[in-house]
Amino acid sequence: MKLKQFFTLAAATLFFGAGAAFAQTASFSATAGPFDNLPHDCVTKTQSGSQVLLLNSNDVVTQSFSACTEGETSKIYAMIKQTSGDGQLHFYIEDSRGELLGKTTVVVKDGFSGPAIAKLNAKVENGMRYNLKLVASNVDLILEGRYTAEPGTDLHLNGWKLDGTISTAIGLKHINEIDAVHADRNDSYGNQPTMRGTELASTFSTYPNPFSNEFTVEFEKDLKGQTIVVLLDLMGNVIHREVRTNVKSGDRVNINPRYFLNAGAYAVRVINEERVFNTTIMKH
Repeated sequence: MKLKQFFTLAAATLFFGAGAAFAQTASFSATAGPFDNLPHDCVTKTQSGSQVLLLNSNDVVTQSFSACTEGETSKIYAMIKQTSGDGQLHFYIEDSRGELLGKTTVVVKDGFSGPAIAKLNAKVENGMRYNLKLVASNVDLILEGRYTAEPGTDLHLNGWKLDGTISTAIGLKHINEIDAVHADRNDSYGNQPTMRGTELASTFSTYPNPFSNEFTVEFEKDLKGQTIVVLLDLMGNVIHREVRTNVKSGDRVNINPRYFLNAGAYAVRVINEERVFNTTIMKH
């Protein structure tokens, strides 16, 4: 069963009143996007439409998108046609398995109409699918949308699949970490990233391999600053993530994914500053 909660703007007048609702019909597709003139490398954007979606207080609407660059999100917006009072709209970005990558909140006022814009930073990988989640708090909203679904984009309201999309945009900036490292160094450090990558390979071990339900990453050298341990499937989806600071020799990180994993190969990625090392681990 698919829940259908898309309406024409005329139908939305049953919720918030006729005068303000009909006044918006002429500008649905003509309004320029708020990111059109900003220096983003790319913008993941769903098209404007002539239907609307009612989002009551505490409702959760989730729409998937694919990252169009290797980097991070910077700004985000959703098109609001009307509001019923003062409240908040919460934005979340999650990976395809529901892991929270970033969140932010904007305040909306009674009678607001237009793009609700916020800064939202989350690391993304080019071509990977992510979820944009919107949650209304103490306010009822009418969101602009389209009844026709876009290829590769799924929309859910409170867990129910909808036949459509809501009008959103996510600005993304490309981040080339290797270039950023070189920019801060002189020529005498030209080979340093490769050398450090090789060094990092001997700083930890993983066991058991193969593993059944969990495995351990054990560090054999001290690492300053933030160290991130990530378990990924071979499609690049993040399954589990642990963060440690100022790792000491002998420290262990137990990886026990909360998701059921099929037997096969997985990638373990350890990141410390600009140093990145990947290895493969097998599951029974």
